[in-house]
Parts: sequence; structure tokens; C-alpha cells
Amino acid sequence: MYRFLSVLLLVPLLNAHAALQPMDDEELGDQVGQAFIQFDRTENVGGLDFTKITFGLDVETSLNADLVDLGNYNRNGQAGSDIRINDFALGSVNDDGSINPFNITDPFLEVAFDEDQSGRQNVVGVRFGFSGAQGSLSGNIESLTGNIEVDVVGSASPIYDEANFGQQFLLFLAGVSRDTRLRADAVLVDGSGNPTNVRASSVGVANGETLQCESGCNLGGLSDFLLGLFGSNNCAVLGLSTCFDLGNFNTLQIGSENAPAEGLFVSFQSQPITWIDGNTSTRTVSGAYVNIPNGGIVVDFEQSFNGIPRVRTKLLDPYFD
Repeated sequence: MYRFLSVLLLVPLLNAHAALQPMDDEELGDQVGQAFIQFDRTENVGGLDFTKITFGLDVETSLNADLVDLGNYNRNGQAGSDIRINDFALGSVNDDGSINPFNITDPFLEVAFDEDQSGRQNVVGVRFGFSGAQGSLSGNIESLTGNIEVDVVGSASPIYDEANFGQQFLLFLAGVSRDTRLRADAVLVDGSGNPTNVRASSVGVANGETLQCESGCNLGGLSDFLLGLFGSNNCAVLGLSTCFDLGNFNTLQIGSENAPAEGLFVSFQSQPITWIDGNTSTRTVSGAYVNIPNGGIVVDFEQSFNGIPRVRTKLLDPYFD
């Protein structure tokens, strides 16, 4: 009996072996493929060594969490969290229950090592990120530590709606009408409009930065010059608020419909570390850190002033009737 089973097991193995044929160089050159897992090792960059594992995957996900609380410890004597988001979600759900997934391309894990005097390598940083990310990120954001760059682009009409008569007159003198399309670059700021990357609760136009005319300015290049005379100061331009509570933005769209955001990652490090992605480098601080690079988030001026409501993230969602 055992001999019979051994023969049955051996036959397919012999057949499989016989089916293998060597390939010459020309045939090998015609083959195209990519490794599912890629390992990269970089040594002595800023005194650190890095090991990066990239997974060649395209992922569609829908994720909900009651609370994301990262880096909860005393920083400079003050309690709090580096990153704290209540009712966090990736992706959205339509009224009929169908899912709009959050799309991820090539997720990766990277570890940074520091070598001590004895030659032993110690982990000083870990990050998890994606080469591309696209979809809705929802939550009630209380604090963020990291690099969050927001493009504020859109019609000047909401600015006119917020302005009083005197402010509207100044906009008119600068050649800005309701149909003018303006742009501003927003970053994480403190309550006075100073850029900060540690436990920020607001996003806005940093002190000294100005509005730029994208199209429809009645005075052409002169409009840019006149707008440049009025930089943001203490969270205001021409008396209009330029800083906004992160809690007002209950849903952020990561990437655009046709272009995913590149370089998004979350990291944890015991010391400041510069993480490198190709020709781009991102200097982080100790603790938990999130990086959403320029172009990753785009909002208009109405959304800036009035906030962005939360999208449905569950079929039975407490935020919806």
C-alpha cells in the first residue's frame, strides 16, 4: 500500500520535471515581470542606515476606527497627542451601500537604524507609506504633527461673501472680481499664523504669504503685485481670516480623480530623521509624524471658510439619518 502511494506521488513530480525546458538568452529577454516584494538597503545617509520593503500591490480598502491616537505623551512638558483623529475613516459608502474605496499603490515599510559605539544597530525610526494614495480621509481632527500642504484654489466669490464693503472695495482696486480664480498655499499653523509641524490644530496661510491670481484678474500682472502687498499676518489678510480649525474639515480628498497623491506616509522616530523618496527628502521630528505633500489635498475658498462635511463612511452611520 505504501509503495503504491509513493508511486502515485512520484508520477506527477516526474511529469512536472520533464515539462521544464531551459530558456535561451533571447527568450529570457522577452519576459517582463516585477518582484512582488522589493528590498532596498541604504547605508550611512545622515549617519543612519535604512532598510525598505516595498510590496508591489494595488489595494482598495474601506476602513473605520473610533480613534486614531498616536504619540500620546508629554512633549515639552505638555500632555497631548502628536496625531489625534476621532471617528477616522478611509473611503466612503454610498446611500445604496456601495463602497468608494481608498486606493493605495505600492505600500512600503521602512526602518531606520543607528549604530552605537559597540557596532550594534538599533532601530530609531519606522515608517509606513504608499507611492500613491487616492480617496477620502474622514475624521474629527484634533491635532496633527507633520507636513500637511493644502492647495486652496477657487473662485473669489466666497471671499467677497465674507468681506465687508471696505474689504470688497480693496479687492476691486486690486482687480479681483467674484469670477477671479485665486490660489493660496496653506500649511499647519499655530493660532498666530506661524508655521508649525508639532501638534497643530489649525491650517492656514502662513504669515507673510499672499494670495495669487490664477486667472480672471482685471489688472493682469498688476493684480498679483497689488495682492502681494497684503501678506497674511496674524491669521488675516485685509481683515479676512486665513487660519481655520482642522476640526472644520471632516473629510479631506487625498489626491485628485485622475492623479493619486505621492509620498504619503506615517512615521515614528525617536529622533529627527530625514526620510528619502527618490529626489524628495522629508525632515521629520521625533514622535509620530504624518506627511501629505503638496498637491495631496486641494480645497476651495468656500470649503476653507465654511468647512467640509463628513461623507458617509458606514451604511448605518451615526452622522447621517
